Amino acid sequence: MTVQYLQILQDHNTMDGFIDKGLTETEINHLEQLYNNNNPFPKILKELLLLAGKFCNFLDYSIYDSQQEMQDGERIELQELHDIIITRPFFIIDLASYGLPLFIFLDEGENPFLNQLEDEPSQSKYYRRTGGTLKDLITSRIQNFLQGFSPF
Repeated sequence: MTVQYLQILQDHNTMDGFIDKGLTETEINHLEQLYNNNNPFPKILKELLLLAGKFCNFLDYSIYDSQQEMQDGERIELQELHDIIITRPFFIIDLASYGLPLFIFLDEGENPFLNQLEDEPSQSKYYRRTGGTLKDLITSRIQNFLQGFSPF
């Protein structure tokens, strides 16, 4: 697959000796079956998973050992802690803000807007737009790192 959106991640895949690790096409297809009703993921999400779906220096996957574990664990937490079930297809991207995960809706094009769980979510208002995209987030974190700051 040609990388269109996340070339910067492909070019900067190492931090302090740690190298990003991606998923296989088969693993990505399995996630598409589980979380997007067998429909293809947005191109940027496929790129992220292919380049750094197992480990990403610039995103926080928290304690989870796999994308499936993170997706399922965060969905359970949304339901148990906040009584929220998101009916649209979505994918958790980053857990750097404890308890306020960043996610994308999977039905908003190839480079969808990034969303964050509200501080006190309810079923009628559970997220807010961050004002950027996944590409913007990755680019910003890499630029911070290249300038000598923490990417987070």
